[in-house]
Amino acid sequence: MPTDTPDRDVHSRPGLGASAHVMQGRQLEILRIRVEQPMLIFIDQGSKAVRTERSAPVQALPGQAILLAGGHTVDFNNAVLADGQPYEARCLIFDPVLLDDAYYASRIAGANTTLPPAQLLRQPAPDLQAAFDHARRTLAQNVPDAVARQRLLEVMHWLLEAGMPLHRPVTDARISLKVRALITRQLDHDWTASTIATGLALSEATLRRRLAEENTTFSELLIDTRMATALTLLQATTHPVSDIALSVGYESSSRFAVRFRQRFGFSPTTVRGKRLC
Repeated sequence: MPTDTPDRDVHSRPGLGASAHVMQGRQLEILRIRVEQPMLIFIDQGSKAVRTERSAPVQALPGQAILLAGGHTVDFNNAVLADGQPYEARCLIFDPVLLDDAYYASRIAGANTTLPPAQLLRQPAPDLQAAFDHARRTLAQNVPDAVARQRLLEVMHWLLEAGMPLHRPVTDARISLKVRALITRQLDHDWTASTIATGLALSEATLRRRLAEENTTFSELLIDTRMATALTLLQATTHPVSDIALSVGYESSSRFAVRFRQRFGFSPTTVRGKRLC
């Protein structure tokens, strides 16, 4: 069970990371989510199964945790309890800037860089759990960034003690990832292929050609990036669906719902279920 009262919002600080308390009212399979930054997830209720393109499936039960490396596309299956209680988990995301810490970098020098993208912690150490919760609360409080940074680093060092070093994601030159990064900076902006091309110092024709070489389009990336963030907001906040739609660039809630269902195969309200609406 959770060790703290669920804080139903996402707390993020540039250069440090983000935290969220995720709740999901129904069992859902969520496919092809891009995870750019390392993430530690503690399961409180239900279970979580994770698949990546480079590792065997990993499943975590209550009291266990999953460490995800950044720079991977992931499939999730979040399962609820038999009595209908929601899936519940606490998440902590680490900004790769933290990996530039000199002492941490010296400790992981020569460490295994071929670890799988998803790793299971069957019995997380109590000190790791305490540091994890302390860091999550810090991101939600008015604590100086310098202090918050040390608390996140503490979690990283406890993970290292468990044989799980964090490494900077391998540089990926795909143009589609650069497009995602631009869109993510301002999800509600009226993005067009032309404005994205300008931001990347390309012609629109070159942008479209390079995206086609990666079997995608600007429109697909725009929708996918917006819907991935919308999913997180549905899981980790109590914001009305209409507000979430606006925050990711949709003035029409009905149009947002159509796009969301097309992307995930279920409606926005299904994510929360009756207990969480």
